[in-house]
Amino acid sequence: MTPGHGLRPGTSVRPTARAIVVLVSAVALWVLADLTRVMPARVLAAALLLTVVIGAACIALSLVGLGVRRQVVDDVVPVGARARLRVDLAPGALIGVMPLGRAVIREDLPTALGGRGDLPLGARMPHALNVSRRGTHQMGLLHIVVQDVFGMFHLRRTIDDGARIVGLPVPEEIDPAAARATGIAHKQQQSAVPAPGIGEISPIARPYVAGDDFRRIHWRASARTGNLMTREDEPPAGRSALIVLDNRRHGADSADGIGDPDAPPSDALVAAEDRLLDHAASVLAGLRDHGWEVRVVDADGDEITRAERHRGRLGASLLGREADAVGERASLLALADVGFDDDSRPAFRASQGAEHATGHPQVVIALGTDDGDPFADLDLDRFAGRARHRTAIALAPEQATDDDVPAPTSTTTADGWTMVQGSPRHQLNDLLTAAVPGSES
Repeated sequence: MTPGHGLRPGTSVRPTARAIVVLVSAVALWVLADLTRVMPARVLAAALLLTVVIGAACIALSLVGLGVRRQVVDDVVPVGARARLRVDLAPGALIGVMPLGRAVIREDLPTALGGRGDLPLGARMPHALNVSRRGTHQMGLLHIVVQDVFGMFHLRRTIDDGARIVGLPVPEEIDPAAARATGIAHKQQQSAVPAPGIGEISPIARPYVAGDDFRRIHWRASARTGNLMTREDEPPAGRSALIVLDNRRHGADSADGIGDPDAPPSDALVAAEDRLLDHAASVLAGLRDHGWEVRVVDADGDEITRAERHRGRLGASLLGREADAVGERASLLALADVGFDDDSRPAFRASQGAEHATGHPQVVIALGTDDGDPFADLDLDRFAGRARHRTAIALAPEQATDDDVPAPTSTTTADGWTMVQGSPRHQLNDLLTAAVPGSES
């Protein structure tokens, strides 16, 4: 909830406490002058009334052409970065050219964007906001607050422009040792061979079938095999990986610790959840870099996003690199909007698990919070299928008194899962390396 949530768009004018005191004093002095025939009292009363009239006139003139336009220059930024904004006063605003009073622009921003703040009114008011939380943040209402030169009246014009800023998860690079430990990188993988870009001809050949473009005949392969062969754009069988994000939030993790599902979550839990999304983005990018086609699903088995392997690495086509950038941005936007729900029921039914586990991934990585029993009631095997590499990473929310961070621990379950338990302060490379040290791919 943002500050000023009870206000609505519109214009309001109200007298200040000073104006009320001045009016009461003016009336009292005027009555005193009539009773005592003391003329200075009447002059003073008239002067006080004149200040009120001047203040009202200043406010009336301030309403002429009053308006601002807010433009978000950087509407999508990584968490921790600064989003640039421009706020411009309407060209016909009279207060911009005449000294009618003191005016500020007040933004009712959410806590993730710094909270409420004021800007001195000017023709142009560029500024930047620090984005401290993941997700889509509505910027809230924008107020033009004007007070006349004598402080008699208070004018507020409220504008709802629907502006928002999206904080993206921040991926980190996965080093080769961590990639090998979880099966992301294969020993036989030819990392130096670039993936074909969109519109490029790859060296992969397959038998010619009716309807193939004759210009794509692979003459060298045809001569070698004795059969007519054609060039293939994509590998005939891709490698698929799956990321399972346990987005359930149990009531016991609420801020008051009582287990009320309506209570707000603790800051430590929210920080752990945001860190999970950072890790999910990192794993997704690492899998794509190593040639995997990746799907990300939530605890219900619903698809959050999917991404093809990188096409534009190592000097491939410009179109391929652009497609990679668009796909990466779309995946980060999908992860940024992932919500964590208070729900302790089993996350999905058996039929749903069977439906969403199709595709036979070779690598499955599950991510969730550690509330003492990570991934409880979540049958990860339904997602894993026949995957050879199964890694589950659980992050325990940190308390304010936690100074020392123990090294991540890993255990292997009977069904082939490697469970890694760590902290939000651990780097992803440390968590992945702890999974299966020296594992074979």
